[in-house]
Amino acid sequence: MKILMISIDKGLLGRGQLGDVLDRHKKYGEHCERLDIIVLSSVGYENYQLSNKVTAYPTNSKKKWQYYYDAMKIGKELFGRYKYDLIVTQEPFITGLIGCQLKKKFGTKLLIHFHGDFWNNPSWLKERSRNRLLLWLSKYTVRCADAVRVMSEGQKEKICQQMSSRGSGATVGIPWSDKIRVISTPVDLSKFKVESEKLKVEDDKKKVLHVGRDDEVKDFDTLLKVFKLVSEKNNNAKFWQVGADKKLKEAIGKNNFNNIELKGKQDQNKLIELYHQCDIVVLSSTSESFGKVLVEANACGKPVVSTATTGAREIIRDGYNGFLAPIGDAKMLAEKIVWLLDNPEKAKEMGENGRQLVQKKYGDNMEKVIQYWRDIVCHPERSEGSNF
Repeated sequence: MKILMISIDKGLLGRGQLGDVLDRHKKYGEHCERLDIIVLSSVGYENYQLSNKVTAYPTNSKKKWQYYYDAMKIGKELFGRYKYDLIVTQEPFITGLIGCQLKKKFGTKLLIHFHGDFWNNPSWLKERSRNRLLLWLSKYTVRCADAVRVMSEGQKEKICQQMSSRGSGATVGIPWSDKIRVISTPVDLSKFKVESEKLKVEDDKKKVLHVGRDDEVKDFDTLLKVFKLVSEKNNNAKFWQVGADKKLKEAIGKNNFNNIELKGKQDQNKLIELYHQCDIVVLSSTSESFGKVLVEANACGKPVVSTATTGAREIIRDGYNGFLAPIGDAKMLAEKIVWLLDNPEKAKEMGENGRQLVQKKYGDNMEKVIQYWRDIVCHPERSEGSNF
């Protein structure tokens, strides 16, 4: 198969990658004749070859509004050299729109990913005024797609319900439920074991870790309120953050709390060490389609505390491998963290429960992703017509 991806993850260009993004796409490439990735980027990047089969192409756009035109230009040039079997887009918005236009021009099948929990999500709509426009755009691009991949059953149910209620039925007899497949982001659980010497830490403080990129959905304002409340109850707590920059610093200033160690963006090996060195992992997100961080933390035997997003509700059994709290509820998140800090034996038990749970329920979904690509490419009826 020849695959063309369209992504917004600049880590694929070899700079500031978070976690396993490069390794994961290299593995995708092992199953393809070639995998090319158009990355929506600002100026200053060069083509980046991840492997002999995988290459990322930056748009080097001067303005964000030029992403579409620059990506289309690169896409047309690449299609001129290679006839791709499948276009895969990271989200249903601008990358989805680019995918739709390339599909229409070249007659290639299109798979759209939902890595975020966008539909029927009031919290997401409130984050930015433009999200209402993005929601409308996503419902257009989804109709153009031959298939949709989501991270959780909750997402699939939302999409099926909304599109059915809008009278958007199946094309050539294929129902909505058959056009959407639940495959969470691949997590290679075998990597989450480290040598004991790498687990040494510089002090005996209890570490609370947050992992997340610079994005409004991570709700750093609530996160800083949580850290502040925990510090008032437990003066032996220490707070780490991996992956964020500007948005986090804004929240630090707004909440007048700077007792937090910024670890920056880390590759997967270092991130795994930090998971093992911490005591609790917390997520304060307003929306998560899956919550890979929660799976990774449990894989390292750490209890998790998270807002009750669509993804978190499928990963966390409240009181078993972690705790859930209402979205935006800093007080409850802090209470759960303090309880775990005050009850280390119970925290250890919940972490071990999590390790066993994710080993059974999740794993390396790489083969499922690749098989889905093959299924789409090998079923011509999926590409007949432009609407679901």
